[in-house]
This record gives sequence, structure tokens and C-alpha cells, in this order.
Amino acid sequence: MAGKPANSMTTPQVATDQQPVSDDKSLSDIRRSMKRDGQGISALGLDGVLRSFDAERNVLDAVGLNPAQIREYYDGLPLPERLRTADGRNVSRWDMFHPDAENVPKIFTEEDKARMLAHNEEMAKRGVSCATCVPGKSVDERESKA
Repeated sequence: MAGKPANSMTTPQVATDQQPVSDDKSLSDIRRSMKRDGQGISALGLDGVLRSFDAERNVLDAVGLNPAQIREYYDGLPLPERLRTADGRNVSRWDMFHPDAENVPKIFTEEDKARMLAHNEEMAKRGVSCATCVPGKSVDERESKA
């Protein structure tokens, strides 16, 4: 049609490398639907993408979360500054499955695991569950403010 703007009243173009929209799913539904490895973990990257990894930190599955789902992931915990404006739905499929190093969780050494286990046992003796721990704060910092 002559005179009609090319983008007026047309169907919006969908990027082929974007993930399917999961806005209507709860975070628990998304987690249940993700591929897993018995030795792996899942983690939310600073790009707003929830990924499941195998033990060697290869990405098994990835879902870009919307801002409400990101806040739900951090329910009751301080939201990292970079995630306050993150929207994982804007991350391409390729980037979801090939994340930057900052979005891949560290592989823990046996020493790291022993240290965490000892810390958790000490906290349990004090009657503190991990749900009440403050990420990024040492036990001494939390106790000095009490």
C-alpha cells in the first residue's frame, strides 16, 4: 500500500535468537522445568538469566527472568545493584548458553567445601539458619552489630 509507513500496523518482528517468553510462569515452575545434573547447580547471573550447570559448569539450560522473577529469586535478601535493572528476557539464546565468566559460578575446591561445611555447622550450633545469613558479611561483622 502506497503511503503507508513500513512499520505501521504490522506484526512486530521477533528476534529468532531470543528465548520464548516465560513471563507468566512462577520462579518455582521455571526451576522445576529446567534440565538438571545431579552434580550440578543452578545460579542467577548478573545478566538476569537463570542457568543450570553440570559439575564442570557447562550450561545445561537457561531461562531469562523478568524483573519480578529476579526479585522473587532474591526474596528476603538484598538485591545486587546490577540486578536492579536487569531483564534476562533481553539476552540472546547464544549468550544465555555462552555466558561471560562473571555469570558462571565458581567450582568449589575440597578446601572451599570443607570451609563452608564448618561455617554452616558453626552457624547451626548458634541457632542461625542460612536463610538468616547476610550474603557478603562475615560472621564477625554480623555479631558485632548485634
